[in-house]
Amino acid sequence: MTSLPLSALRERLDAGSLHSYWTVKEDGVPGRALVQVGRSVVSFPLSLSAPVCLRGQVRLFPHDWRDALGAVTVRIEVTDAGGVAHELWGGTLSTVSRRLEAAEPADGLRFRCALPADSIALKLLLESEPIEGHVGRVLWLDTELLPEGATGDAAGEQDTDPGAQESGDRNRPRSGDLTPHSSESDGRPLISVLTPVHDPPLELLEQTIESVLRQDFTDWELCLVDDGSGDPEVIAALDRHAEADPRIRLTRHEVAGGISAATNAALELATGEYVALLDHDDTLAPEALEVVADRLTREPSLDLLYSDEAVISDEGHTIAVTKPDFSPEHLHALMYTCHLGVYRRRLALDVGGFRSSFDGCQDYDFVLRLIERTDHVGHVPAMLYHWRAHAQSTAGGDAAKPYAYAAQPSAISGHLDRTGTRAEVAFGPHPGMHRIVYPVDERITVTIVVAAADTAAAALAAAALTWRSQPHAAWEVVLAGLPEAIEACRGELARAGVEEARISDVQTVGNHHASALAAGVTAARTELVLAMQAPMLGLTHDWLRRLAGYSMQPGIACSAPVVLAPDSRIAEAGIAVPNGMPLPLIHGADAAHATPVATNLSAVSGAVMVGRRALARLGGLRPEYGDLVLVELGLRARDAGLRNVLVPDVRLGLASADYVDNEPQLLWRMQRERGGEVDPFYNPAFRDDRGDFTQRTPA
Repeated sequence: MTSLPLSALRERLDAGSLHSYWTVKEDGVPGRALVQVGRSVVSFPLSLSAPVCLRGQVRLFPHDWRDALGAVTVRIEVTDAGGVAHELWGGTLSTVSRRLEAAEPADGLRFRCALPADSIALKLLLESEPIEGHVGRVLWLDTELLPEGATGDAAGEQDTDPGAQESGDRNRPRSGDLTPHSSESDGRPLISVLTPVHDPPLELLEQTIESVLRQDFTDWELCLVDDGSGDPEVIAALDRHAEADPRIRLTRHEVAGGISAATNAALELATGEYVALLDHDDTLAPEALEVVADRLTREPSLDLLYSDEAVISDEGHTIAVTKPDFSPEHLHALMYTCHLGVYRRRLALDVGGFRSSFDGCQDYDFVLRLIERTDHVGHVPAMLYHWRAHAQSTAGGDAAKPYAYAAQPSAISGHLDRTGTRAEVAFGPHPGMHRIVYPVDERITVTIVVAAADTAAAALAAAALTWRSQPHAAWEVVLAGLPEAIEACRGELARAGVEEARISDVQTVGNHHASALAAGVTAARTELVLAMQAPMLGLTHDWLRRLAGYSMQPGIACSAPVVLAPDSRIAEAGIAVPNGMPLPLIHGADAAHATPVATNLSAVSGAVMVGRRALARLGGLRPEYGDLVLVELGLRARDAGLRNVLVPDVRLGLASADYVDNEPQLLWRMQRERGGEVDPFYNPAFRDDRGDFTQRTPA
């Protein structure tokens, strides 16, 4: 059985808990490390059906043990169901000044201890105050949970290399996406590279053309359009390259017509089955066209293919731009496909090419019109395009081409109109980002389903006050659970002023949270159902309407908000499932770190709105998945061709941090069931042991 990295668990989030700061290769130490500083406790809630084993390594920072003074004590504790703490392991880490007498190994201490089945919390404790010149921080390395008594390669007694996570099958990208074909084209499609040119810096233009000439793949043509350049060196360079290589085709406009007109002229020159867009100051990776041609040969139905890209500054700094697979709601909010964009030439001509009225964001308008004709869209998770950021380029900053951003809402609105979608397009938090606001009929009723429990009752009155104050009046509540818990919750709703007519209940036999939630969802009879894993406060004025707007769109199964913990850190911001392991995205991060625009995900959790038709199609919730019940619903929706969307401009707040328990057995179950899958919305460049978008190999 696969081990469960501690970094995949949710830590407790409240005003008294420490945020678990995970990092890679801290102070030169390889592997996934939890940094703990000062006198502190990192706590993880647990729900165990059987004992499990915890193993790992703890050490001082290398510079600390050489240069600092003193020692620190570390301990591992569990809390049982009765609230009693039990120490499982402890040790002392000494700096070099005390190491000889302590006889400690230089790489710290390794531990292995059993967590009893009645453990409800795991705690890592560091007992040292940071003092100037004295050691006060530690690294917990490669700490993981295993089934008790597990042996063999997956969970053996042998020590593991802290850097082992940097290699191996689990870190390989998707097979075939990144490895160029070594032979000639073998019937692969001719690719026409379209490059409009208007007085770029000569050095950058030369690099652009050279990047095409140096392609591993040779069956290409470069269609250059000189759009009224006045620089004689640029004109001469274009002529020289066109004369030197018959694959380079050149035409010239005496008067500049703009980027759309020039790109259309290049499109008319093209003879390839596919066209690729290359700006006159950017470059292609040497393997770019080879990788693209191989992918198109394997999947000849693709009409649009895009890759990841790198933004390179004048100083040589590189920013990796990693992307998800095709995400329609994300594309409505942000032009994320961008470079390298490769399109079927016939389809590009059929939609009318590029439109000059959208110069500056002509590629965004173009892609939106393409996806009205096709959903055969592919993504290569490799940085095949190098976007040069300089003063005149959009990559150089928002001030370079403000007209590009100003035209984007019109392009999005036109796309929505043509597809029969009623919505308002508003500017988002940053240039190039947008909010899509869908109108919701005031008669559409939403059922809020809450699993009734003692902890729910304590938070319900405050939450219900915010439900009453939001403007969408058509809502009701279903309470599901044991009779006494339902009665307590009814009392809190009444105290908050919720009318009795809005409340119904369904009684369950057991006290299992997921079973109650599933029963409540089944009992709901309205068009939309909002399942809350705990009572939540509405922090956004019209939060219910915004969620309902997304949930009513065709093809969407689940919509969800960003959920904040009592200390305003992120409790829920979507779920990634790389290699079958459900990872909460940016759990514990500051609220400002949430994704700024709507995005498609494999699953969402915490509070999930779903339409009655989608629920019927999917067969409802499966309570046997416990705290993963909403995650599992989202995954089944994705498998059925439906979409899940996180709506980050909707914020809900938890009244209590104790609403989710980490259940290793359920995490292992999901990993067994889905271990061979790739998450289409979590780029394989990201590490798969924590959902914080950390690159596998730090820059």
